[in-house]
Parts: sequence; structure tokens; C-alpha cells
Amino acid sequence: MARRSQIKGIAGNIAQWCLSRNFDYEGYWAIGQLYAYAEANGQSEIVLDLVEEFIPAEVKDLNNTTVIKLVSDFLQKNLDASKIPSDWLKEVKVTFKFNTKYQHKYHCWGSGLGGKPFVCTVEITTDLGRTYSKEYGCNVWVHNTKRESRRYGF
Repeated sequence: MARRSQIKGIAGNIAQWCLSRNFDYEGYWAIGQLYAYAEANGQSEIVLDLVEEFIPAEVKDLNNTTVIKLVSDFLQKNLDASKIPSDWLKEVKVTFKFNTKYQHKYHCWGSGLGGKPFVCTVEITTDLGRTYSKEYGCNVWVHNTKRESRRYGF
């Protein structure tokens, strides 16, 4: 039997997945691409609303809704695996914060690799009003096809 407390784990899964190399768009790490769009538009953060399927205007160039679909699909896989009905979710927000303050717990190991500190926060609010939140961080470079290796198969 599914329990709403499992949603905290799902929030953590989404945040960790968003940082991983598995979260890519057309063979390149999607975070670097989101960072490039944010920087080009003078933004320091991008918020995706997965329930409303809202994506900010500055990210719409990223094949309209491909990025939000990637994250939404991952959310749905987690809900299905936990047998949690989607109507238990009132709001799901994924926030990508770029150029954040250095935090040792997130950015220590990656500081030698370069890039700028970045944090991903996932907040899931249930139909009962409880909010589950998870936050993870890493370092990120602005997307640059000349510097990056494209994933095989694209």
C-alpha cells in the first residue's frame, strides 16, 4: 500500500537524477543547456512546474517542452514504481539555481573540475498540503558543443 511519506524519496530521486549525466537533451547534459539559457536571459534560476507542465519562456527554445517532458516522465516512473496515484500531487516544482554560493556538502568534490556552483531543489506538495523537499548540488559549465562530448547514439 502506497504512503504519502514515500514522496520524499521521490523528490530525492528526481533531484539526484537531474544532476546526473542521464538527464540529457540531444546527447548533451541538460543542466548545461538550461544554464546557457538562463545566463543568456539574465536569469539565475529556472523553475519547472511539473503538474501544470509550465516551462519558462527562456527555456522554450529547448525544443518547446522536451526538458519538462524528460523530468515529468521520470516523475511518473517513480510514482508508478511506488504505486502512488498522481492525484496525490498538488504541486511539483523543480528549481535549478545557478551561480549559487559555494556549499561544501554539494560542491567540494567538484571544485577541482571547474564550473560554477549549482543547486537543484525539488518540492512536492501533496493534496493534503504537506510539502516534501530535497536539494542537491554540483558544479556546472555553460553548455558548449565545442568543449563537450556528445553521448553516443545522437
